[in-house]
Amino acid sequence: MKKHRGMPLAASALALAMVGLTAGGAQAATHTYSGAKITFFPRGEVLQVEDTKNDGRYIYVMGQYAGTNINITPFCSTRGVSINRCNYEIKEGKRVNFLAYSIRGTDWRRLGDFYETA
Repeated sequence: MKKHRGMPLAASALALAMVGLTAGGAQAATHTYSGAKITFFPRGEVLQVEDTKNDGRYIYVMGQYAGTNINITPFCSTRGVSINRCNYEIKEGKRVNFLAYSIRGTDWRRLGDFYETA
């Protein structure tokens, strides 16, 4: 009978999965508000906005470079959909302040804001 050297297949797969988890750098950050769930994925600079209530309102998120009045585009909203993913081009290491609103007609309600670093 021939002896196998090295790790068994299952152990190899587990080791690779663990390396993938730690090598990825920054993890996605989720922010939950009344009627909204917003997740920022720093790798790829993607913002996912989800409307979690069926109340006729939609979620609108805008971003600005921290400490400036410079908006980043696109603004991301769930108008007409329950979930939306928006891609950004943010310079690595730049900090962004995201402001989240719940909107129906002309009624804008500020849900909150959060900072993320690309």
